Amino acid sequence: MKIKKVTVFGTGNFGARIAFHIAYHKIDVTVYDQDYGLLEEARTKFREFADEYVNKFSATPQDVETALAYIAYSMDIPEAAGNAHLIIEALPEDLAVKKTFYNELKITAPKNAIFASTSAGLDPGELSKASGRANKFVNFHFSQESGPTGTLIIISLPATDPEILKTISNFAEELGMQVTIKKLEQQD
Repeated sequence: MKIKKVTVFGTGNFGARIAFHIAYHKIDVTVYDQDYGLLEEARTKFREFADEYVNKFSATPQDVETALAYIAYSMDIPEAAGNAHLIIEALPEDLAVKKTFYNELKITAPKNAIFASTSAGLDPGELSKASGRANKFVNFHFSQESGPTGTLIIISLPATDPEILKTISNFAEELGMQVTIKKLEQQD
């Protein structure tokens, strides 16, 4: 599967940054947050990222305006999940919040959608189970320290389908990212 539509749930700094980076590469991105004010804050962040890409990374004003046009906004989980190929969860580091979110998402998300969590502090195995799609679940960390292309560390869990891992890796490489894959071993 080729990833052509992405949804990012959570518009904090991390969620907004990765959403903009994907949109910059002319891929449709829907960003979700539960509050209109947070979506408006995301619009402001996207403008700041656009300025950063122009000032630091030699993007043209047209490049960043095009990126902004690839971003849609939603406050409705089923609508946001829509027909996404990749769903990135960038919600606050609260296991109860994430479990509640995944319970709703696994019912409404397209059956072929890949789930990716950006969680750094929670057990990815717990999130994988909560997602209801352990075979289509990865955890990843995104960094742009070296420029607009960035680095993506993909954490593969024991149940992750190798084809899903390959799809995510290919997607990141298409975005010009450096990819590192780490495999978590089965824990007893």
